[in-house]
Amino acid sequence: MKRLPLLILLLAFALETTAQNGKKVSFNVRAGFSIGAAAPAGIPASIRKIESYHPGFRPSLEAKLGYRFSTHFGLATGLRFEQKGMTTEARVKAYYTTFNEEGANGTESVTGYFTGRVKTKVKNSYLTLPLHLTYHNNSAFTFKAGGFVSLLLDNNFSGDARDGYIRSETPVGEREDIDAATYDFSENVRRINAGVEIGTDYRISSGLFASANLNYALTPLMEPGFRSIDFGMHNIYLNLGIGYRFH
Repeated sequence: MKRLPLLILLLAFALETTAQNGKKVSFNVRAGFSIGAAAPAGIPASIRKIESYHPGFRPSLEAKLGYRFSTHFGLATGLRFEQKGMTTEARVKAYYTTFNEEGANGTESVTGYFTGRVKTKVKNSYLTLPLHLTYHNNSAFTFKAGGFVSLLLDNNFSGDARDGYIRSETPVGEREDIDAATYDFSENVRRINAGVEIGTDYRISSGLFASANLNYALTPLMEPGFRSIDFGMHNIYLNLGIGYRFH
């Protein structure tokens, strides 16, 4: 983050140099926020009911360069700092996971199939490199589609379980009541996240614009070999923002 202002200045210098030769390059900065979830592609049978969902405030800041190689088409790339996260509460049945439970011998790790209530908190920060093909149709809208690669900067994936019981090893294994337990899988969040992104910019004035980007991570949220949750999760987020285009 300390180097982000320097990167923005370098991008601006590249813009000014290229803009003198035809003004085919544009430069913009944008601030926004993300709404979404780290979620499976479908609702697993073990999750019986989503009782609450809070996206929180997940800010983003982006510096971006665009190049028009024809009347209607161009390319755009840049750097984006963004947070992705949520807090959810769910009622589950036979939900495979690992808990840290306080017992007579201190904190113990318990793995099995839990039935009860689960609260999950996710808050991850990324430095993202997007690459878009842009379409300009001589209206106020610019459409874009492409992909992104994100580097994990800060990670939190934790939660707690309560008001239930866990069965050891199998769904019909020995039962143990769970009044309160915690889990923390932060260190299992994958360092590289990559996927596809589509969006649009709407020109408000000569420089000011509003934007919306929908991105879906093709890579799972958790690292390979992670088994403490028995279904895959992906970052699925809508980013809304407002920006200023300098050229």
